[in-house]
Amino acid sequence: MKFALFILASWPQGGPQEQSRVFAETLEQIEYAEELGFDAVWLSEHHFSRYGICPSTIPFATHIAARTKKIRIGTGVSVLTFHNPIFLAEESAMLDILSGGRLDFGVGRGQLHYEYGNFGVDYDSRTQRFQEVLDIILGLWTTPGFTYTGEYYQVKDLTVAPSPVQQPHPPLYLAVSRSAASVDVAVTRDLPVLTGANTTDEDSLGIRHLYYQRCADLGKTPLVDQMPYFRVVYTAEDQKRAPRRCAGHASRLMPLPYRPPGRRAAPPCATGRIPGSVPGHPPGPLPPWSCRARSRRRDCRIRGCWFRCAIPAPRSCSTGSSRAWRSRISP
Repeated sequence: MKFALFILASWPQGGPQEQSRVFAETLEQIEYAEELGFDAVWLSEHHFSRYGICPSTIPFATHIAARTKKIRIGTGVSVLTFHNPIFLAEESAMLDILSGGRLDFGVGRGQLHYEYGNFGVDYDSRTQRFQEVLDIILGLWTTPGFTYTGEYYQVKDLTVAPSPVQQPHPPLYLAVSRSAASVDVAVTRDLPVLTGANTTDEDSLGIRHLYYQRCADLGKTPLVDQMPYFRVVYTAEDQKRAPRRCAGHASRLMPLPYRPPGRRAAPPCATGRIPGSVPGHPPGPLPPWSCRARSRRRDCRIRGCWFRCAIPAPRSCSTGSSRAWRSRISP
């Protein structure tokens, strides 16, 4: 078994001056992880939110590569739809060289509406854009004089430099949150899948079982040994003390995806969970499965819904969200 860190670089409190401290402590944590023998670190990309203040994983990963020697560095993930494919192919190849071939390239299309809205990218175009960007990056990494004509991106007779150290290219991983179609893409492209750290065990395993099923249907071998399994872990002397000690930290962190910088989080509702209807939600359309999109006055009572319904919710706000969510990844 191998062990890794998953880094959010969250900025839960304080003014902009605290951002330097967040990055400094994150780097210190990664260096210490390498000293302890951890195998890898994975970096997440987020925008316009205190939940994560790393808007681009490649520059951050390059800095980490300069301060470490052995630990592998993964992007968990690079949101391809927000980046120029040619520039990203060049940057990631340079990172692979500077790190001595330690890049693990995790990719995804993102799912937060306000990120797409703020970038001015049509949310409904994300699937096609993602496929085109991934095609171009792989083509530029492996094919001199590469040409590609897509709906959103075009490349004509292009050769980029530098090229990745790892051949034919750095290991690729595809983020899958809830979509059976994303699982199909991973299987078709022979990519291992990444599931979220905040997804329940039941739902993460449901995605993996669907992946195994799709591989079996196509006669392919599941890439089980290459699939990280991200979990939120807190270590304490016993099981009773751990939840009590980490509760304050978790309650401060988990609402952040929908808290704009500079705005306070709404107080918990009577059940102790974060309300699904909160003031200060970032502008832009809400996902159709958001509790707040369905009812702006009802508290969210989904078990463990710290994200203010940033995760898919069942049709009625009640416990048992795992069953409802799992149904969304069924074929």
